[in-house]
Amino acid sequence: MQTSEYENIYKNESSHFFYVSNHNIIISLVKKYLKVPPSKAKILDAGCGTGLLAKKLGRFGKVCGIDINTEAIKYAKKRGARVKQGSVNKLPFKKDSFNLIVSLDVLYHKQVNDAKALEEFYRVLKPGGLVIVRVPANKWLHLNHDKHVHTRQRYSTNEIKRKIINSGFEVKRISYVNMILLPLAVIKQFAESVTPKEEISSGVSSESKLLNDILLSLLSMESKIITYFDLPFGLGIVVVAQKPSK
Repeated sequence: MQTSEYENIYKNESSHFFYVSNHNIIISLVKKYLKVPPSKAKILDAGCGTGLLAKKLGRFGKVCGIDINTEAIKYAKKRGARVKQGSVNKLPFKKDSFNLIVSLDVLYHKQVNDAKALEEFYRVLKPGGLVIVRVPANKWLHLNHDKHVHTRQRYSTNEIKRKIINSGFEVKRISYVNMILLPLAVIKQFAESVTPKEEISSGVSSESKLLNDILLSLLSMESKIITYFDLPFGLGIVVVAQKPSK
């Protein structure tokens, strides 16, 4: 990811419809599936970025964030998150350390070996522990934003499911997310193809308050729906998986 993107995320993460809605989805799934009381739960935000999701997850247990980027660590500490620097390809934790791992838009990155990262998630999770991951969907979708954030690949549901199962997990839920954003992304891809820009920039920026509020309202409904029903298409994929109990 471009270093400048961390400042962009830090400024927009608490209000931008994309971040708020995806945090809401993760939190709704944590509420449904995590059965360990907050006094005992140990949670890892793997690839925590600027740390806002890690802070939000604090209501569910003791949270530690990890990120490889020094800028991300700087902003996460500024938020007051408990973080350390390190790679998801080789987590600096002992086996059976966590009850829950959350990893939001990390496995897709050029610096990440998704198979190794999933093996590491499995290693540091306690038996019966949960992992919740979000990845970008639709292998045919190619946006300037993907280049800006160093996307290695987008996934199909079958591909990410297979990788998670091959790592030893049992998949409990898999669904597309951000359904209403996919048509907008397709339009954006077309626009970028006919009017290419020399400079590649982030697709996340400050929107008009009205547009941001409308999209956030629609996506907030999705975070409630996804608790009970899988979505047939979307801009991303979310997976809830479990390490088998001994």
